[in-house]
Amino acid sequence: MSTLISQRADEQAAWVALEVDQLAHTSFDLLGAIPATGEYLLTSSAAEVVALIEQDLKGLQTFRRNLDGHLANRELPSHDAAIHRELETIRLLSVQAERNLEATRQEALAAAAQRRPIQPALLAKAAQEPSLAVMRRHSHLLASFHDKLDLQLTVLAQRERHARQLGLGIFLTVLVLAWAVGLRFAWRTADRILRPLLRLEQVMRTSSPHVLPAPGEEEDFSRAPEEIASLNHSFREQLLQVQQLLNRLEAQASTDALTGLANRRRFDEALDQEWRRSLRSGEALSLLLLDVDHFKLYNDHYGHVQGDSCLQQVAATLLAEASRSTDLVCRIGGEEFAVLLPATAEADAVRLAQGIVTALDRLAIPHAKSSVAPHVSLSIGVASGVPSPHQTPTSLIQRADAALYRRKQDLGRHGVCVATAEASGRRLESLA
Repeated sequence: MSTLISQRADEQAAWVALEVDQLAHTSFDLLGAIPATGEYLLTSSAAEVVALIEQDLKGLQTFRRNLDGHLANRELPSHDAAIHRELETIRLLSVQAERNLEATRQEALAAAAQRRPIQPALLAKAAQEPSLAVMRRHSHLLASFHDKLDLQLTVLAQRERHARQLGLGIFLTVLVLAWAVGLRFAWRTADRILRPLLRLEQVMRTSSPHVLPAPGEEEDFSRAPEEIASLNHSFREQLLQVQQLLNRLEAQASTDALTGLANRRRFDEALDQEWRRSLRSGEALSLLLLDVDHFKLYNDHYGHVQGDSCLQQVAATLLAEASRSTDLVCRIGGEEFAVLLPATAEADAVRLAQGIVTALDRLAIPHAKSSVAPHVSLSIGVASGVPSPHQTPTSLIQRADAALYRRKQDLGRHGVCVATAEASGRRLESLA
């Protein structure tokens, strides 16, 4: 009974300790990522303000990416719903703060380009950014959650200590009886041979290429015979080689070999993940579907080598325009591309689509066989909205594909078409 109590208390304490440690790291990272906007008022030039804002933006982006990864992989504490809600709130605040700082950076860049001083009102507005003040308050709430978990850890440690003391008394009594009947020799033999063998069997049964045994477990075989230690070492090396091979295969399976963009498999995974995240946060999710106009004619006229080069240039243009860390650019077919835009409203998605068309027009890749332009052009379908539990991610793809089809069939290609859902049904609106 004491052993069972000790094991349960030990398991609970280990989990709470993990929660305390991860929550402390998250709180520390949050405090480090919150910009010290008051420094903007102390600078003397627009270039210095831009440098400070870019440094703060980088810190916010790094923090949000780490928090997104933890939430997506469920590595952060999940037993307490309040902690999860708090972390989601902080993530949304960091997105808002990043957007506002980005707007301030653009205005500062414009002032620097025109060699004029930055307006004091702009710096004062940035220094008084409300979302940053709210983030600081939420950092105090995280600290209170941390204190609560720390107190729980102390109680569990006391319970574990009492159980261990009881178990120790029982163990000593049994040990004296064992010595009386000659079990001391058998215990030593088992400790050198049987125990390492059982531990090795456990490692082999529970290990996988995705979760390698901890390096500290080598101590379990420090007193084992050389053959057992050698077998354990060989098993770990083989497991590591399998893990490295699986990592390479996984990376290849998610990347388009020609353009280096994410492939259709990665697109489907990301769409499902962002759809579920938008369901929780209530933010809009946008999707661009893009098709290179008359690409078959381009391939037939210029050859497949030049066609591959054209696709690579289009991919580079898409990456340059969709430059946010959360944006995902994918190649989902021969000349078909997709851009997934989390936390992006329809108007912003349309502006990005128009910017992509303009950027490719500036690139002016010659296309002698095109009937819509003397250069390579794109047709783009845009779909946006807040996900609903009654919908699926496929509905967003269907809306964007319908808009793309309208652009290509009815509006003469080389442009953008946006799908808008109304109460009476779906309606497609075209944009120049």
